[in-house]
Amino acid sequence: MKYTEITIRFCGIAGDGIVSSGKILAGACANIGIHVMVNDIYSAEIRGLGKSSSTIRFSTSKLYSMGDGIDLLVGMAAKESIVDIRDIKPEGSVIYDSSTHGDVAEEESLAAHITPEIHGYGLPIKKLANEATGTSRGKNLVAMGAICYFYSLPPDMFIDQIKGVFAHKGEGIIEINTKAFRLGYEYFKEHYPLNNQFEINKGLEPKTLTSGNEAITKGAIDCGLRFFAGYPITPATKIMEIAAKELPKIDGWTLQMEDEIAAVGAVLGAWFAGRRAMTATAGPGLSLMSEMINMSVMAEIPAIIVNVQRGGPATGLPTKVEQGDLNIALYGGAGDSPRVVMAPSNSEECYSGIQLAFDIAEKYQTPVIFLSDLFLGQRIETVNIQENIDRHRCTRKKPTSEQLENFLRYQITDDGVSPLIVPGEPGAVYSITGLEHSVTGNPNYESDVHSMMTAKRFRKFESMVADLPQADILGDETAEIGIAGWGSTIGAILEGMKIAKKQGVKTKLIKSIMIHPQHEDSFRNFFASCKKIIVPEMNYQGQYAALLKSRYGIKPIEIHIPSVDPVSPLKIAQKIMEASNELSE
Repeated sequence: MKYTEITIRFCGIAGDGIVSSGKILAGACANIGIHVMVNDIYSAEIRGLGKSSSTIRFSTSKLYSMGDGIDLLVGMAAKESIVDIRDIKPEGSVIYDSSTHGDVAEEESLAAHITPEIHGYGLPIKKLANEATGTSRGKNLVAMGAICYFYSLPPDMFIDQIKGVFAHKGEGIIEINTKAFRLGYEYFKEHYPLNNQFEINKGLEPKTLTSGNEAITKGAIDCGLRFFAGYPITPATKIMEIAAKELPKIDGWTLQMEDEIAAVGAVLGAWFAGRRAMTATAGPGLSLMSEMINMSVMAEIPAIIVNVQRGGPATGLPTKVEQGDLNIALYGGAGDSPRVVMAPSNSEECYSGIQLAFDIAEKYQTPVIFLSDLFLGQRIETVNIQENIDRHRCTRKKPTSEQLENFLRYQITDDGVSPLIVPGEPGAVYSITGLEHSVTGNPNYESDVHSMMTAKRFRKFESMVADLPQADILGDETAEIGIAGWGSTIGAILEGMKIAKKQGVKTKLIKSIMIHPQHEDSFRNFFASCKKIIVPEMNYQGQYAALLKSRYGIKPIEIHIPSVDPVSPLKIAQKIMEASNELSE
């Protein structure tokens, strides 16, 4: 059978090298120009406990999501892999460890659960790993060798990647891992006839791999990030780790604080002192930051808070994905507390979007909450990022010499934005607190002053719309079925639209990195052109749908997916087909 797209899943327990398997396969594919997307799922427990899996989808054409189903399951741990058989496509395959035959009860044997519509292939994974390394380590490389032969992939693409991954560990480690790979390859070559082939176009340029977390950090540094304060939390910790490594190279700082409250407080202090600063967290941390976000609103100090969403509430599901933090991002503050909320849909938008976030936060002196999620933040994918490096950019509204003579920090202006200075400007003295205040910054509790200052703070959001990107409208502009989505679900929506189109149903999608504020006319015109509107999202309440209903008066078909896995394109396509059938009745 010939393939132009394959999805493979490695499944085992922590310590089996599952995540590194995905990285090696992804790197090998990217190096020869194949599009790749990798999604790792692991437990929140310590090493040696809990199930771990890495799903790798690679294709000759661009990928937008993890798709539906898998072509091959590699069962590194039989018991943990059994449930994943349900995800195998008809005529798909399983590679199971035949070394353990007779060692486990039948109900825990992967081979015993293989159904007639899928193919099983025994591979003595543990035995061959011991032959290569003297231990059970290297099982993942044995399986990778088998995969290489199974799909007629060039062995050199894997061996080069193995050498690169293990280069820091020395030639000895490279040698035994390469041996493990070759033993798996030769075993499959000897025992199973070659009947699969992945079609590779020769001469393709190598592709770049990155994750959303990496793209966010690079984008921030490239546009002037100089100070990062944070507290470790899954799945945002990688952002702090990269910042800690890279910022000192450009005379920047990374501080690990005692908690998330201190982290966002330090970020406000850095912005107040004239430095571009950022923090990153997940849902529980964002909850703790609410009070200091309010401080950012009232004191009109910029702030960038990246929130890599995970399942909630409370500690919830630390290693699973969900889009449940939209409401707290939009409304999580005391009083009338406006803030910018953004949500990138892919790694390219993580890079360009965080730069826009910095420019908006600084120019309009407002907090920006940048909503990524676990799937987008941690997935590895091939990308084409257009670098924009300007590490000295500044969008701050500076006072004129005349304004400095009688400096009014909160001067009333048409656009709601007052001149902002760095402390130490000669002659410019003002107060700053979390209390309501007059134009000088001195506390003031009068009704007319509060009304004036509240209107000023909200007026910024009317002014900033001109600086925001227009919404994108994708698909068939004549379609009567429209879809509105946000964040990482956009990829699944796009692939769901393709599935529906093959069934003869046209659709169109409106997407914007901006959640608040938005170019509202674009949305109103889009919704007015649709007879049916679908809003899919990864939460139980339909938080984005509720926002759109209140803002635009629409009555959409809502798809609520309180997820632990990325959204299924097929599920989106099925809802599109249902909407099409309703229109035909």
